[in-house]
Amino acid sequence: MNKQQERAELLAALHAAGAASEQDEKELEALLAADPSLSEVVRDFQDSITALASSFEPLETSSRTLGRIQNQIANEKGGIFSRVRSWFRKS
Repeated sequence: MNKQQERAELLAALHAAGAASEQDEKELEALLAADPSLSEVVRDFQDSITALASSFEPLETSSRTLGRIQNQIANEKGGIFSRVRSWFRKS
């Protein structure tokens, strides 16, 4: 797999997880326009994330705890997805 394919798959995964930045989305759109077969990769990632999410039992969380979690996530600069994205940034 070449770097362009790796980049396309990363963008597809970020998109499917809802973690793609606006710039990532624009780049993915351009790649999809150039290679419509990439839409199958996006679909595969979306299906995998859906299957993974549906395999867990929902947790009951108090609104206070949920609010604290949401605040912590908001205070992080993209969390793990930001770090993963930075590893694959174009040079």
